[in-house]
Amino acid sequence: MVVGQAQSTGPNLGQVPKLGYRRPVLLEQQGHSEGENGGDDAASVKSNKDDQTMETKQENKKNLQQQSAALPAWSAARRSARRKKATTAISQEEWKKINDEKCKRADMSRHKSSKSRAEASKIRSKEEAETLSAQEKADHRLKERLEETMFWTEEVETEILAWEKENTVLAQVRKSLVHALRQTSGPARLADKCIRHREDRVGEDQVLDEVEENLIIEIENIRLWQLRFKMAIEQIEFQESENTVVLKSLYRDLNVMARAAQIDASCSRLNNKSNKLTNHTGADYVAIPASWEVHTQARITDSRKIREWSQQLRSDIETLIRTACTDLTKQWKKTNTSIKDNIESLQHSIEKIKERLENTNQELKAQGKEMDDLKSSIAAKGPPLKLAQTRLSMRTQRTLRGKSAWDEVDDPQTVLAGEVTKILDNIQLLNSQLRKAEVNHRELTALRTKLEHDLNVKLTSIQIDRTKCLDNRTKYPMKLQGAWQKILEAAEKEELNKKKQKDNEVDLSTQEDNSVDSDLQ
Repeated sequence: MVVGQAQSTGPNLGQVPKLGYRRPVLLEQQGHSEGENGGDDAASVKSNKDDQTMETKQENKKNLQQQSAALPAWSAARRSARRKKATTAISQEEWKKINDEKCKRADMSRHKSSKSRAEASKIRSKEEAETLSAQEKADHRLKERLEETMFWTEEVETEILAWEKENTVLAQVRKSLVHALRQTSGPARLADKCIRHREDRVGEDQVLDEVEENLIIEIENIRLWQLRFKMAIEQIEFQESENTVVLKSLYRDLNVMARAAQIDASCSRLNNKSNKLTNHTGADYVAIPASWEVHTQARITDSRKIREWSQQLRSDIETLIRTACTDLTKQWKKTNTSIKDNIESLQHSIEKIKERLENTNQELKAQGKEMDDLKSSIAAKGPPLKLAQTRLSMRTQRTLRGKSAWDEVDDPQTVLAGEVTKILDNIQLLNSQLRKAEVNHRELTALRTKLEHDLNVKLTSIQIDRTKCLDNRTKYPMKLQGAWQKILEAAEKEELNKKKQKDNEVDLSTQEDNSVDSDLQ
């Protein structure tokens, strides 16, 4: 269609542009629309057209500036010149087509935008759901971890309480064992004191008898148990050091878990509207340490195993104390029994010595009386001897017819001579008996002296064993602490009951033997 030209009046109005003209920008948009309708093949040509369009626009702009420079700013001719340079004539059909394409592109852009919005909304909803699910999962996992932490915290606290109780009991056992070790010095000192007292024995009683052997065995036995007690104390000290290490590790785990529980509790209380929420760049790249649940469980298992060792050690020490009490009291009773047997033996010897000493004294008295009687008899023989000798001496003075009186022997003379001889023989016999009596008297005196010495020796020995040894050994000089004292007392009663039972068996056997003898008789 041909468009007519419209003349404008007025000074310097210039040429008025014709209808149907449009600016080069529309051509560019048309070329762009055609490029889109052309498909993917026009996309490669688009870049070349854009370059050409830019060059054309720059040249048109330059020419328009040169033409407009010579005209005033208000001049219509200047405006017409700008339109002429910036537009190109197109047809009405092309203009409709271009408008349809514009609408179509607008619809396409709106559809594309709507589709993009729908996808964005869908993605936003999905991401929001995933974020919410992740937060819920994280909250749930934090609560689970908090519950696990509290569970293992309670387990560790229970283990710590058990350890504190075990350490208290073990410390009491060590204290009691140290006290028992000190108490063993009492029986040792008493046994050594008894040995030193028995060294004061005199004479033939200074021998290594059964009592002294038992005292020496008792001292050696006490020293042996003292050595065992020292070894047990060292074992307890080592076990206490091990227990301290385990308890420190449990306290360290408890502090770590308490801090972890505090942090997890704080994390579980946070939400999207909480204050002081900040971005921590790189927090998701921090290396997550291995779960301490396995480590804590292994530590608790080791702790229980070590506590079982500690309990077993306490049980062994209690068995050691029980055995020591039984052994020490048994040797104590054995020594006391040997002392009592020795006292009985000494008492029997003393009774025998006293009996013999009494008999000896009686014999000495009888022998002394006999010696006096012999001396009296010898003295009594003096006058008869003198009388007979005087008579003989007087008869020797008589004479018969100038002869000596001895030339003839008469009966009186013979009788007198026989009397003198008889008296002299009797005196000699009595003197012989007197000498024998004196010898016997001296022997009896020496025997009495020896018996008195033996009696003094036995009395000294029995006094030492009875007053200085046995009287001080009426009760075992050892006092333990707590339940161990009951163990010691039970051991003493057991040994006493065994002795009574043995004595009863001996009495029964003696009664049976006596009954058998009576039946035989």
